Amino acid sequence: MMVLSITHIIVPILLMAGLGLFFGILLAVLAKVFYVKEDVRVETLTSMLPGYNCGACGYPGCNGLAKAIIDKKATVDSCKPSKPDQKQAIREWLDSLPKDEKL
Repeated sequence: MMVLSITHIIVPILLMAGLGLFFGILLAVLAKVFYVKEDVRVETLTSMLPGYNCGACGYPGCNGLAKAIIDKKATVDSCKPSKPDQKQAIREWLDSLPKDEKL
């Protein structure tokens, strides 16, 4: 018969708590170091597109087209299912952006 002492319980608990704390801090630091800043213009433009993600424009969904439009690799007219009033609203929004705007 094995006799359990308090150290057989406390040591593993402290070890797991220490490992959890270490990896939690490591994860928080690495999240700050490898943070990727998203371009909010792409998110706004994606919400202005129809959202069908059909790929008719030649890009992988509306988010891909929005990135291409922001990078000036595509035009608003590339979106086939978009209505003319949607396209005009997007053009006006793009014209309202500062020309030298960075992320």
